[in-house]
Amino acid sequence: MTFRLELYRSLKDPDTKFHQLKIAEVVPISLGKISFILFLSLIVSCIQAYFALSTASLSHLIADYSASEFELAKLLIGFGGIIDAIVSPLTYLLFTSVWFWIFLDNVRFRQSFVVNTISVFIFTIGKVILLPFEIWLGVNSVTSPFALGVVTHLFTMKEYLIYFFGHLSVFLLWSIIIQIYAFQRLATNRKVIIVLVTVSVHLIIILFAVFLQYLVNFFTLN
Repeated sequence: MTFRLELYRSLKDPDTKFHQLKIAEVVPISLGKISFILFLSLIVSCIQAYFALSTASLSHLIADYSASEFELAKLLIGFGGIIDAIVSPLTYLLFTSVWFWIFLDNVRFRQSFVVNTISVFIFTIGKVILLPFEIWLGVNSVTSPFALGVVTHLFTMKEYLIYFFGHLSVFLLWSIIIQIYAFQRLATNRKVIIVLVTVSVHLIIILFAVFLQYLVNFFTLN
């Protein structure tokens, strides 16, 4: 049996699809589905660049630079966001696929790759849903109504705590649930191990993202 990746059906009927993934003798890498996800991510990023949504954080620096320097900075950030729309999903996909393949028993790399492709699809759905809020309400991923960043802001003004909790969204929770659900059927580990492995990899990714934000702020302000 050859497994066929169906993104929508994997979310609608995960039990059937992950059972098929478990018993499949051949699990191909679906380049078409991955390209579709990356295309959606790229479209969102291009729209963000068009509306200068990624450069809003530079507004407080406008007095420190000439008009040409400021426009160049906006252009570079917008271009960087477009590159990030391709690099970040691929990095997540490869890193998490290797992670689960290493730490879970009886999980083949391609099975892990399929599960994490579905996770990337969920995150991309989140980007698409958030986009109208970014355009019309001026929110971003950190102040998203679907994440805890807004709630955290009520209790603290510490930027990096807000940024950390801003990553804890309903789409992250959805992704984690799908991964746990899938690997419960694919792996022979106990459920507690699967949960720990799944939560740990996302914690590492979020902490790394916070560290990158620290570096961006450090070099921007200096």
